[in-house]
Amino acid sequence: MWARTWRLVLGIGIGAAAGFLTYAAAFVIPVDEAFEPVVYGPGAPFWIAVDVLCLLACIPLYLRRYRSPLLITGLLVTVGSFSVLTSGLVLLAVVSLATRRRWSEILPVYALWLGAMLVGERAFSAWVIADEQPGAATDELWTVIMTAAFAALVVVTGMFVGGRRALVTSLREQAAIARREADARDDSARASERNRIAREMHDVLAHRLSLVALHSGALEYRSGLDPEQVRQTAAVVRENAHEALGELREVLGLLREPSAGDEQSRPQPTFAQVHELVAGARAAGSPVVFELDRVADDDLARLPASTSRHLYRVVQETLTNARKHAAGAPVHVRVHGAPGERVALEVTNPVPRTAPATRLPSSGWGLTGLAERLRLTGGELDAGARGDGTFAVRAWLPWAAAPEDPA
Repeated sequence: MWARTWRLVLGIGIGAAAGFLTYAAAFVIPVDEAFEPVVYGPGAPFWIAVDVLCLLACIPLYLRRYRSPLLITGLLVTVGSFSVLTSGLVLLAVVSLATRRRWSEILPVYALWLGAMLVGERAFSAWVIADEQPGAATDELWTVIMTAAFAALVVVTGMFVGGRRALVTSLREQAAIARREADARDDSARASERNRIAREMHDVLAHRLSLVALHSGALEYRSGLDPEQVRQTAAVVRENAHEALGELREVLGLLREPSAGDEQSRPQPTFAQVHELVAGARAAGSPVVFELDRVADDDLARLPASTSRHLYRVVQETLTNARKHAAGAPVHVRVHGAPGERVALEVTNPVPRTAPATRLPSSGWGLTGLAERLRLTGGELDAGARGDGTFAVRAWLPWAAAPEDPA
């Protein structure tokens, strides 16, 4: 509503200014003796009255031009060419039509407007202006050229505005499409990570549950076990059931792909192998500093299997990213935490000032998959550049206490 209102006010304001400059010379503004005065004939008051009536008739037409742009704009340029007060509305209407950039509409309106302006100028000179003063004769050819150039300038302005609008709309659509594609890739990365976790956990769950069933069957069918054997067997059942429940929590709600291959059938690495991973990164040329803060290797060895695997994956992904984006830069890996609370991992490396000459291929969704993996297990991952010029990856996971720990 406001967009139409301000245009209407602008059009009326332009017409009022043009009318003031055209008519006020004869009624209000005194003419300096150094200039030749404009002499109006007896038909001037009648012309001004018709001019006001034309403005009143063109206002509702201008407001309804969106219903039939070509027809209404044609009426406006025809009526407005005989009215000075409606010149602003006519200009805005022609610009609005030209923004559509349709030559089948622009050319007829341009020809009609040009002809109507020439006829309106002749009628104004005949009805309003008194007998021409000496030296006041106008060059007809020059008038036609100037009128045609003015109308063409208005049309070109409208086409330029239309082109800018189309460009902005196109850029917005491209941004929306890019955003939807990024969201789709993000969702696909999460779904892929969930399916990979489901495949990875399947064999572990099957192994632990088969141990529970085996030892439970021994307790049920073997009656000659001594108390120590019964206690040991029950402990095995309890420990494996505890681990199985922890693994099962991670895969609940995930759907395994029916057609997925058994790519995760090999044993999965755990955090106990992180030293091999760090050694490999050092051998590849990345100076890696591995630090245990208020936590010992023995404590990390008692991490739950799933937590240990996830931490290993985080270190693996961050070292890979550092090697891709900051080759040769020092990498600092710090692990801290306590059983019964949580285990935290922080990996930092300086951000290079210039991009590497040869960038290694990257999917760009490794950290997204890790964040989804940790979220599903009750943890969190945060990654981003810091103010000191380093890139930091901070991750934490709940550290469930072992059954025999007092915590």
